[in-house]
Amino acid sequence: MNFTTIMRWLAIIWTVIMLLGCLTPHAEIPGPIVDINDKLMHVVIFAPFSLLWIIAGFRVNTVLIAGFLFGALIEFLQYVLPINRSADWIDLFADCIGTVVGAGLALAWHRLFPNRNF
Repeated sequence: MNFTTIMRWLAIIWTVIMLLGCLTPHAEIPGPIVDINDKLMHVVIFAPFSLLWIIAGFRVNTVLIAGFLFGALIEFLQYVLPINRSADWIDLFADCIGTVVGAGLALAWHRLFPNRNF
């Protein structure tokens, strides 16, 4: 497998982990994770999302839009599903910030490793 294929698989796996984690009923989330600042957690989980997808070969603008929409989808699902989770506009804002941070990290990656295509 080449580098791009590995990065795409990692991006897919990370996206699924994010979705499952964000849609896990609140009562089933381990205590140490709940204790972490919620908004910081949103930034931290969305940064690798955009980083991996950009390194996997997707355009920065496409990944930014996808990250914003994915964050909105998660918040919507938390609102409508009976999982004892609540939607929050500030969470969505933190998701967007994380997506932008990851894109910045991907651009830095590209400068450090210019021979990698993305």
